[in-house]
Amino acid sequence: MLKEGQELRIEVEGRNEGKTKIAAIVDQIVWIESPSDMTTLKTFFLHEEEEMRVYFFKGDNQLFAFDTKVAKRISDAQMTIRYAFKMPDEKKVKRIQRREYLRVPEMIDVTVVAADGADFESFETTSLDVSAGGMKIIANRAPVEVDESLIVVFRIEDEQGVPQLFRVKSRLVRIHEQEVKQELSMAFEDLTPRDQETILRYCFRVQLEARKRIGSVFSSR
Repeated sequence: MLKEGQELRIEVEGRNEGKTKIAAIVDQIVWIESPSDMTTLKTFFLHEEEEMRVYFFKGDNQLFAFDTKVAKRISDAQMTIRYAFKMPDEKKVKRIQRREYLRVPEMIDVTVVAADGADFESFETTSLDVSAGGMKIIANRAPVEVDESLIVVFRIEDEQGVPQLFRVKSRLVRIHEQEVKQELSMAFEDLTPRDQETILRYCFRVQLEARKRIGSVFSSR
């Protein structure tokens, strides 16, 4: 389930979200490197007995999570800090379904393009929210029927601030009728694990910034 060298994302409630890597696994104890903040990339400290949620990818497009706490903290002669937690019971590891992915309100410029088999003129619009599993956009009317596919094209910045272009085949799952326009909920269909991770990390950064500004919490829990 977990292995040395594997990348993890950890969430410490009310404090930090960061990424780290498994340094070693010894006698069912997992040792991780000092985590780096998802936004600033600066390392931060964990405290013994501090509770956290750990996320990791397994296989294609499979995100898992479990709750744990820091069992021990050590530093070596080079002042390299390592943190330990117990290998989780597989029964307590939860697969995060697409609908459970962290979804954050976020306005992103989106271009909607016809997928194979569809026939409509592409148009520009704006997202209302986004997650690693899909997004909701505004439209004058739905260009396809529910359960049919279209392509959304958008850009977001990665952790280094570099714009990343996404062209994602998506399935229309729901139409929300509004007074003037429609809100279209879509599920991404063909994201690679790397692209999915990039979008997920983007969502966590948006969430963290919202917490810093107004104390809002948009949580997948």
